[in-house]
Amino acid sequence: MDIQEAWRSKFRINLETPRLLLRPLVTDDLDWIAALCLDPDVNRFLWDCAATLEQARRVAEAIVYLDLHKCHFGHWAIQDRNSSVIHGWVELGKLRPWSGPSDEIALSYVLRRESWGQGIATEASGRLLRYAFATHDLDRVMAVTMNGNRASKRVLAKLGMRAIKTTRTAQGKRLQYFQIDAPAAAQP
Repeated sequence: MDIQEAWRSKFRINLETPRLLLRPLVTDDLDWIAALCLDPDVNRFLWDCAATLEQARRVAEAIVYLDLHKCHFGHWAIQDRNSSVIHGWVELGKLRPWSGPSDEIALSYVLRRESWGQGIATEASGRLLRYAFATHDLDRVMAVTMNGNRASKRVLAKLGMRAIKTTRTAQGKRLQYFQIDAPAAAQP
């Protein structure tokens, strides 16, 4: 086993909640990721939205390719344990853009419209936060929302994250940064 495979087998593991299986991405995930990338409602508060199926497919291929080569952090598919339906993804990754320390790790998530309002983002994100603190021994985890994304702000508040900063992008979009500090005794 090479070093990358060894790290991946340690850090890119399946995580479970009562309703959900969080699993690292695989190449079979391209179709549902492309569908998420193409949905304008899903992408309303994200950086980029694919305009064509071809663009969405290229974005999905890039996400999966890069994810397969990450050892510590990355995307986890959010899969329903009973029905096997894929709700979207949850991610740990380097915080961009950020003017703070370069080692800040951010939580993010993207769900298909049919999965909104069911507590899935909160459940999946909460499980990934516990993993981040227990396995990676992080001091804090960040998150970023665009102004107007009230649903994500509610999810972050339920997770115990607090708003710490508001900025504007070069394109004029307002971003709000959130943070949660590691609990005194993190659990896996």
